[in-house]
Amino acid sequence: MNSRHIGSSSLQKEGRLYFIDNLRAALTMLVVLHHLVYFSIYNEVLSQGSIGAVMGLLFLAFNQTFFMGTFFLISGYFVPSSFERNGATRFIKDRFIRFLVPFIFYVLILSQVQSIEVYMLNQEPFTWQTYFSHLTYGPMWYVELLFVFVCLYAVWAKFMSKNKLSVVRQSKPPTYTMLAIFVMILAVSYFIIRLWVPALDLPGGSPKVRAFVGLFTASGYDLPQYVGLFILGIIAYQRNWFRNTPDSMGRAGFGIAIGASIHLLPLVLIFGVDELQFSGGWNWASLVYSLWEALFCVGVILGLIIFFRKRVSRQGKSWSFLSAHSFVIYIIHIPIIAIVMAGLKVIHFPPSFMFLAMILITIPLCFLLSYIIRQIPFVSKII
Repeated sequence: MNSRHIGSSSLQKEGRLYFIDNLRAALTMLVVLHHLVYFSIYNEVLSQGSIGAVMGLLFLAFNQTFFMGTFFLISGYFVPSSFERNGATRFIKDRFIRFLVPFIFYVLILSQVQSIEVYMLNQEPFTWQTYFSHLTYGPMWYVELLFVFVCLYAVWAKFMSKNKLSVVRQSKPPTYTMLAIFVMILAVSYFIIRLWVPALDLPGGSPKVRAFVGLFTASGYDLPQYVGLFILGIIAYQRNWFRNTPDSMGRAGFGIAIGASIHLLPLVLIFGVDELQFSGGWNWASLVYSLWEALFCVGVILGLIIFFRKRVSRQGKSWSFLSAHSFVIYIIHIPIIAIVMAGLKVIHFPPSFMFLAMILITIPLCFLLSYIIRQIPFVSKII
């Protein structure tokens, strides 16, 4: 089988992976919906114990198993080619501008917009004390952690170069054995980290460890997933997996996710809910839950990649627009949710219809504001 060095002049330039752009755009909308549900439950727009709240919690739990990890997988896939194309210095500089500038802007400015309800409804005065108390990275933990990952990759790539260890790109499809090994490593990693950082932000664990991982990710219990999938993305690029993974693996992926949910989740729900044992600790319920989450994560991601490659491989105007604006939408969506929710509460909008109204207002507003923001010349160069 032919193989070529990454960055070699003889390497044929591949066409753009539009299906990956489309998948990333779809995941961005899923993130928006995820946070619409989360903040609706947290602010009791969906009242506790209601069917809507229960369904919302299940929606959040299932999403959490794969959606942010998929972003890290996709990001990892495109890191090697960008590094080789730009060189280490320009690569880090570009990532610093693209990642940390929006991160800093969010922390200093948009975090206050995210807290608009406490200023408007709770009539909390805007002072330096309240300003600093409401500083948060919001959804930008993702770009912060991704910046850490790409910097570590740059160090590793320079080390490989100095030691004259060639990085070879092949066209070698993944095997089920490889996927099984990854699932087992991920499951064990889940089980271990949740000894200190329980799943789903449930009580317990080590406050010091939780505080440390909280510097980099909002869900520290999923940190092994983010690390593992970013590395897997790099391997996927080196072996061209986004293109050469058999279609049958996509069907198998969805089948694995469904099968794991049917056979493992009931055990967790029946025997692991008592004292929240499934969330972490030295018990079999936590181990089974970790195994289910690893299987569901890998299965759904595999299925989605193949589904989009087969069914959503082209870009019309809608997908093109969404792909171009997805990063801006990701940055601004939580402040927009906060503004919409606060506005509806101010006008005493009927609670029964508030969640639906939030969806119908927030999503178009995200599109509109992202379009306006991208028209700003300096901003458009960054995001």
